[in-house]
Amino acid sequence: MRHWVLGSISAAILAAAWGCGSDERVGKAESGGGGNAAGGGGHAAGGGGTGSQAAACTITAAGLKVSSGRGITPSIAWTGAGFAIAWQERAADEGDIHLAMVDPEGNKLREEVIDDGPGVSSHPSVHRDGQGLLVLWQDQDGAGSVVRGRRATLEGAAEGAAFDLARSGAAESWPTAAASQDGTLVAWMDTGGSQLGHLDSGALSSSVPLDQAQFPAVASDGEKTAVVWTQGDALDFARPGQESAPLDPIAHPGVTAKLPRVVLGGDDAFLVWEDTRSGTEQIRALRISAQDEVSPEAIVSRGEGSANWPALAWTGHGLAVAYYQFRDGPPGVFVTLLSRDLEPVGGELEASGGATARYPALAWTGQELGIAYTEQDQGIRLSRASCP
Repeated sequence: MRHWVLGSISAAILAAAWGCGSDERVGKAESGGGGNAAGGGGHAAGGGGTGSQAAACTITAAGLKVSSGRGITPSIAWTGAGFAIAWQERAADEGDIHLAMVDPEGNKLREEVIDDGPGVSSHPSVHRDGQGLLVLWQDQDGAGSVVRGRRATLEGAAEGAAFDLARSGAAESWPTAAASQDGTLVAWMDTGGSQLGHLDSGALSSSVPLDQAQFPAVASDGEKTAVVWTQGDALDFARPGQESAPLDPIAHPGVTAKLPRVVLGGDDAFLVWEDTRSGTEQIRALRISAQDEVSPEAIVSRGEGSANWPALAWTGHGLAVAYYQFRDGPPGVFVTLLSRDLEPVGGELEASGGATARYPALAWTGQELGIAYTEQDQGIRLSRASCP
């Protein structure tokens, strides 16, 4: 394993609530002690500025209705003709999975119930997978969980029955996926770590354990794939090869990382995560080149308020990072645009328009950002940002 810097960590996910504190989150508490912050520096990227590598974006439509009621934690994907948005719907029994199709202007075209079983289904994600969509989620299963999936057409019509992918000893498995020309990469948490698997026609063809790994996230640009996870005091990154090839992860110690995310942009990989080494949650980012050269960390979120739940997208020229943050009151959803060098581009976007909102997700259309999020007591909303 390769290392960048030295330091220490504790990682946690805490119970969800809509109060005005920094300790509310989807998931269960599993926290450890703190540590010192060797390598705790990072330049601030969230305070505005200019950049030559990326264009600024502007909100063109805010708060478009996708669902009403008690929907939370949306996931969004661009189909080539519109947005696919999946979420956990809690109106009936605290845990069904719904999928909506929205046209490029933000008009809702249809809504499909992907799973409405008697159990609690949560942590949905939706992905473009070949000529269709793949929706993943977890079902509660005693003290553990079951990773499940269902396919849908690009028009949002469910295809076939839901299927089980894996059983996890972890109550929070948080499955996610990324499709490439070599197949679909799937990652989830399990007892004692996480699993990284390859999906083939609705079944796992192989899986590799990631010992002691937490919060794995995967990404693809259609050709290359990447995976990131937390482990102890480190943020680990790898580029998976063939199914049987061992991973050669790079370790970045000195963080207190949760909820890492990764996206590929050209030859570079970009990582963002929640970090608490300053005493409150910040969103931080770094870039890894094809030669494994690692940039300094950038602090993406601004101010002192707790910033959580990062999402990111590569726009072809720069990085878009969404998160929710408490700023002298209830949380709102914000988007920061960064150049390839992680310098701020233009002004920050307030995607939720002043509404109390959480849990953003991002999709890039080639010209616009689709920003899905949860608005308190109003369900799932969509904002659009034009990026000329």
